[in-house]
Amino acid sequence: MFRLGKPPRRGGPWLAAALLLAAPAAQAGRVEFSAGRSWTLLPRHYTAVAFAEWIGDPVPVWQLRFAPAFALGHFAPRPNPPNARLDNGVWLGAAGARLYLWRSLYLGFALATSHGKTDALSTPYEFMSSLGWQGGHWQVMFRHVSNGDLHEPNHGETMLLAGLAF
Repeated sequence: MFRLGKPPRRGGPWLAAALLLAAPAAQAGRVEFSAGRSWTLLPRHYTAVAFAEWIGDPVPVWQLRFAPAFALGHFAPRPNPPNARLDNGVWLGAAGARLYLWRSLYLGFALATSHGKTDALSTPYEFMSSLGWQGGHWQVMFRHVSNGDLHEPNHGETMLLAGLAF
């Protein structure tokens, strides 16, 4: 039987989704949808993860190119995690930038806020770093999300993502 859950709380992933959807109207750029597998360092236990991102047009600064980036992601709960609190789903909203290093190779960094807690993502603030390659309508990246050891536990999430861009 289908039941409606609790109404959404103010802010959290809903605010991030509104910003992500409003960003393309403010400036041209690209929208990326990516998915993959994420794992924690202790214990090694995998989960599904998905992101929707808006990446602005690169802006030259000296010899480098930067692009603004906004992301909304979801980490699925892990069933029966061993000895860790990893059975909650977590939403993540992030804002940051991509630095294009060589051709389409990029390094990304963003400040993030999370809705939901696990031993891997244990605070409402997180740091997100990415190393990836983007083509015309695709991208692939390694990404790490963690609170930077500002709070324990701090297992963090490390993932490999692949996706499409429009």
